[in-house]
Amino acid sequence: MKKIIYLYILIFLSCDPGWFGLEEELGVYSYHDGMAFAWEVFFRNGDHDTAISYVKSAIAETEDEEYYNSAYTALGWLYLFKSNTFVNVDSDSVSAYRDSSYTRFLYDDNELLAIDEYTTGCFPEFCCSDCFVKDRQLGLLFTEIEQYFLIDDNDNIDIIDLATQLVSFVENNPDYDFMNGKPFGNNGEFLDLTIEDVKVYLAQVHFRLGQFTESCILLNSLLDFKDCNLDCSVDWDNTNLDDLLDCINSEVLF
Repeated sequence: MKKIIYLYILIFLSCDPGWFGLEEELGVYSYHDGMAFAWEVFFRNGDHDTAISYVKSAIAETEDEEYYNSAYTALGWLYLFKSNTFVNVDSDSVSAYRDSSYTRFLYDDNELLAIDEYTTGCFPEFCCSDCFVKDRQLGLLFTEIEQYFLIDDNDNIDIIDLATQLVSFVENNPDYDFMNGKPFGNNGEFLDLTIEDVKVYLAQVHFRLGQFTESCILLNSLLDFKDCNLDCSVDWDNTNLDDLLDCINSEVLF
């Protein structure tokens, strides 16, 4: 995860949510307060547990919003981020948290009604009433695609369709930025995850599926990524796949 520090402090988020503890649900003033505190504490120090507790409290304890769609999407991402801390360490924990993430991303009840409701409830400083929809779509695609590569019994997963959906997401959301609709951390911390990072991930998916030309063309189009200057017209074999692989960023993006 990449963090960049800006000289920008959100005064209304200046208290420390971590004071309240980790395991129990945390009392919050309103639904959007709870969501703001959750993301602030996560961006500030990567505290998954406190962030999750704030989101759960926003669902269980607040009554100022009727719809909790953005909260379930937030839980999906927070469980996904937590699963990544166990990659190459504990495969069972990766699977468990990815399953929890997938379940939350499936929640799409009353999305249009939630968008209308959020237009008047969220903080104007970072308000985006429908950003949770794109976040949910991307999170769901990632968990489904990674599930295909994670398990052996994947015959019931249409990976080509999922890859096609990811291509459509990239084409339909050229300005996607995960930070839309979310506050920065107290000291300006944020998660650098934009549509360019999604394109890198899509290039990785193409490569893993043996779609080397598609991966190559996409990588060459990323001006701010790596100046690989790959020849995408070649017949792909062991003599040139290493160059393509070297051009792909291997870090966990989500």
